[in-house]
Amino acid sequence: MPKHFLANFGNNPLASCIKGEATLKGIRSLLAPYAVALLAVGSGLLLTLLLQPLLKPTIFLLFFAAVAVSAWYGGIEAGLLATTLSTLAVSYFFLEPVFSLLVASLDSIRRLGLFVLVTTFITLLNSELRTAKQHLQTSLQKRQVSDARFKRLVESNIIGVIVANMDGAIAEANDVFLEMVGYSREDLLAGRVRWRDMIPPEYIEANNSAMPTADYAYAELKTKGVCQPFENQYIRKDNSRVPILLGCALLENTPEDVICFVLDLSQRKQVEQALSKSEERYRAFLEHSSEGIWCIELEVPISLDCPEDEQIQHFYQYVYLAECNNVMAQMYGCSSAEEIIGVRLGDFLVPSDPHNIAYLRNFIRSNYRLIDAESHEIDKQGNSKYFLNNLVGIVENGFLVRAWGTQRDITERKQAEAALRQREDELRLITNAVPVNISYVDSKQHYRFNNKGYEDWFGLPTSEISGKHIREVLGESVYQSILPYVETVLSGEQVTYETQLSDKDGKNHYVNVTYVPQFSQQEKVEGFVVLSTDITLHKLAEQERERLLEREQAARADAETANRMKDEFLATLSHELRTPLNAILGWPQILRKRKLDENVTGRALETIERNSRSLKQLIEDVLDVSRIIRGTLHLSMEQVKLVTLIEAAIDTVYPAAQAKEISIKCRFDPEVEVVVGDVNRLQQVVWNLLSNAVKFTPKGGRVDVQLQRIESCVQIQVSDTGGGIAAEFLPHVFERFRQADSSSTRSHGGLGLGLAIVRHLVELHGGTVCAKSPGIGQGATFVVSLPIKTI
Repeated sequence: MPKHFLANFGNNPLASCIKGEATLKGIRSLLAPYAVALLAVGSGLLLTLLLQPLLKPTIFLLFFAAVAVSAWYGGIEAGLLATTLSTLAVSYFFLEPVFSLLVASLDSIRRLGLFVLVTTFITLLNSELRTAKQHLQTSLQKRQVSDARFKRLVESNIIGVIVANMDGAIAEANDVFLEMVGYSREDLLAGRVRWRDMIPPEYIEANNSAMPTADYAYAELKTKGVCQPFENQYIRKDNSRVPILLGCALLENTPEDVICFVLDLSQRKQVEQALSKSEERYRAFLEHSSEGIWCIELEVPISLDCPEDEQIQHFYQYVYLAECNNVMAQMYGCSSAEEIIGVRLGDFLVPSDPHNIAYLRNFIRSNYRLIDAESHEIDKQGNSKYFLNNLVGIVENGFLVRAWGTQRDITERKQAEAALRQREDELRLITNAVPVNISYVDSKQHYRFNNKGYEDWFGLPTSEISGKHIREVLGESVYQSILPYVETVLSGEQVTYETQLSDKDGKNHYVNVTYVPQFSQQEKVEGFVVLSTDITLHKLAEQERERLLEREQAARADAETANRMKDEFLATLSHELRTPLNAILGWPQILRKRKLDENVTGRALETIERNSRSLKQLIEDVLDVSRIIRGTLHLSMEQVKLVTLIEAAIDTVYPAAQAKEISIKCRFDPEVEVVVGDVNRLQQVVWNLLSNAVKFTPKGGRVDVQLQRIESCVQIQVSDTGGGIAAEFLPHVFERFRQADSSSTRSHGGLGLGLAIVRHLVELHGGTVCAKSPGIGQGATFVVSLPIKTI
C-alpha cells in the first residue's frame, strides 16, 4: 500500500468511518459479557419481584441462576459482576429496610455473605468449565485439521504410507505403496500383503534392522515413539526387489500398531550406480590414458575483469596442481602423481620464457579455452620439456577457480624439428647455388623444402610455401593437370614431363619438370624431389619452326585444292558446254537430212533455243565470275519494287517447276515497298535461288518464297523440300567452283558458280546471304538480307 495513502488514511472520512466501526465492534465484543451479566441479573430481579410470594423462603434462587449464566457465558469477570449486582439488588429490594442498601439484621448479613460465597464458587467453577470446553474445542479442531492433512498426504500418493502391526500384517496402504511392491488393492483386502513376507532374509539376518520389529528399531519405537528412516529392500510380488527408505512411528492409541512412510529409491540407486560407474570409467581413463591429464586450482580465485598482466602474475602466485594421472607425473620425471601434486605453476612453467607468457595470454583471450597450445616447461631434473596442451577454465560467479587439461610430450619432436631446420639451412646453401628450381614434397603432397630459385619463381618466402599443399601454391587447374604425374612418382617411378607454369608476374613459361621419388628404409615412398627448368626460349623456337612448317603445308594444301578445283571446274565446264552444243549441232543436221513434220520441227527448234539459252547462261556465269575476280562488275542503282521483281523471277522458273509438279508458295509483307539496287542483278539473285530450289527439289515438292521487313532490312527467304545440304558442306556452299557433288555422274547440271555470284551481288548491295539446312534429305533455306536505302 502506498505510503502517502497510509499517511492520509486518518484524514480520510471513509477511513474515519471504518475506524469508528472497528472501534464499536471492539467495544461491543468487550462489553458483551458484562451486558449478559446485567441482562441476567435484571431478568432475575424482575422474575423475583413477580414471584416474590412463591420465592420468599429462597429469595436468592433466581439470582444464583443469573450468576451461573453470566459466568458461563462471559467468564469470571462477568460472574463477579453478576454477583455484585445480585447482592445490591437483593439488599435494596428484598431485605429490611426495603429500598435501601443498608442491612439492619444480622441474619440478612449472614444470608448475603453466604450468597456471595456460593456465587463466587459458582463463578469460579463455571469459568474453569468454560475454559476446559474452549480447550477441548480447540484440540478437536486441531485434530480435525491434522487428520485432514494426513489424509491429504496419504491420498496424494506422493509417498508410500502403510499402517501395520507387529505381527507383520498391513491393515492400510495407499496406492503408491501398493504400486511400489506390485500388489493390488484386492491383495491388501485379502490379507496377502504382509511386510514380514516382503523383507529379504539377508536383511533380517544381517542386523535385524529391516522393520520396527528389529531390536534396535523396536527399542527406539518404545522409547521415542519413532524410528529414524533407514534404507531397506522389499521383495515385490513378481520376486524382483525394490530399494526403499523406511521410517516408522507408533500410533498413540494403539501402541502395537505403527505407521510407516516408504520412499522408492530405485531412481536414486540407478543414479548412484551410474555415477559410480562414471567415476570408475573416469579413474580408468585417467590411469590408462596415453596423455597427461591434470587439474589446477587457484588458492585465491581471480576475477575475469582483472587486466591480463595481473591475471598472469596471479597464475604464477596462486595456481597449484590439484590432481593428475601417473602419465603426467612421469612426464616430469616423477614415479607417481603423489610426488607432483601441490606443485606451483611457476615450478614447472618457465616464467621468463616469452612463449609461456604468450601461452597464458592466449588462454585468457580465448575465454579460458585453448586447443593444441605449446608450452615450454622444466621437469624434476631441470631439463627443458615441450608439451602440447588442451585446457579449459572453470568459471564460477565471475571468478576463475580451476582449470582442467590434457598434455602430450612433444620434446623429441621439437628437437627433431630443430635438427631438421639445421639440415635444411645447410641444404639451402647448396641448392641456392644451382640454376635449377628445386623443392621437396612429402607423401601427403606438402612442400617441405624449396630453394631460392623456386621461391623467386612464385614470389613467396619459405614461410608461406613450406607446409602448404602443392594445390595451394600451383592452383587448382595446374594441380589437376600434373596430378597423374604426382600419382606416378608416389607409386615409386621417376617422371619427366613438360608443362606451362605462370611465374610471380603472371607470365606463362614452358617448364621441364622431373619428379624423383625418395624412399624410406622400408622401401616406402616418403616424398619426391622436384627439379624444374625454364625451357621457354627453346620451346618458342620449336613452336616457331612448327608454325612455319604448318603454314607451308597449308599453302601447299591450298594450292593443291585450287588446282584440283580448277581441274574439276574445267571438266564440269567442258561437260556443261558439250551437252547444249550437242543438241544445237545435232538437230540442224537432222533437219537437213530428213523431211520432218511441223511438230517435230517445232520441238527441234525449241530444243535448239533452250540449249542456246542454257549455253548463254553458262557463258554469262563465267563472264560474271571473271568480272568479280577482276573487280569490273558494276551495278546500276535505282528504286526497285521487290514484289514485281520476285514475281518475274517466279514466272521464269514456273515452267520448270510445273514440269516437276512443284508448287511455289509466296508470302509478301505489305510494308515492303521499294529498295535501291540493280534490278537486273537482284532479279539474277532471286532467279538463281529459285532455279536452284526447283532443280534440287524432287517431283511433287514445294518451294516457299517469303518477303518481309525486319527493322531496317528487307529479307528474301527461299525454302525448298529438296535434298538438303550436308552440315560439313554448309560453310563452303557460296565458294566458287565448289559443289556438294563434283563427280562426273552427278544428277544435276551446273558449274557451281551461281551461289558464289549470288553472294557477291548481295554483298555489292550491302546485304548478306546465308544458307540453312537440317541435313541431307530435309530441304534447304537461303536468306538474303538487303538494307533499305533511298536515292
